[in-house]
Amino acid sequence: MNDKKLTSAYLKSRVLTSDNLLNLNISISDKFGVRDYPNVLIIQSITKRRTRLTIYPTKKDRLLKISIFGQDISNDVISILSKILKNYKIIHTSGLLVKQKQLFYECYLNLNLSDVKSKDLKTSLDKFRNIFKEVRIEEITLKRELI
Repeated sequence: MNDKKLTSAYLKSRVLTSDNLLNLNISISDKFGVRDYPNVLIIQSITKRRTRLTIYPTKKDRLLKISIFGQDISNDVISILSKILKNYKIIHTSGLLVKQKQLFYECYLNLNLSDVKSKDLKTSLDKFRNIFKEVRIEEITLKRELI
C-alpha cells in the first residue's frame, strides 16, 4: 500500500439549510474506478452522538433494501436466511444486531424490483413472514438534485 493515509477529514462550520440538511463536499477517490459509475449509494448510520456515511459507487439508479426484525430467532433461521441472501450481490450489510433478544438486520442489494431475480427473492423472504415480526423489501431510487 503506497498511500499510508487511511482516512481523510476536514472541519466544516455547521450551517444548516431550512430543512435541516447539512451540505457536504465529499471527495471521492478514483481508486476503484469511480468515474465509471454514474451514481453513488450513500448509507447513513445515525446514533445520538454521530452520523456515519458509507458511500458505494454504482451503475444502477434503483437498488433494493432488505430490512428484517424479529425476536428469539434461532441460529438455524439465521443460517437459512444467509444461504438465501448469498445468491444475491450484497452491496452493504448492517450485520446482525441483537438487542434484548430482538434481532435487526439490513442489507442493500445490487438488484431492483424489475429484475427477474427480485421475484425469487420476494418468494424466498415471504417464507419468513411468520417467523420474523417484519420483513420489508423497499426500492431505493435515485434522488434527483436540483442544480
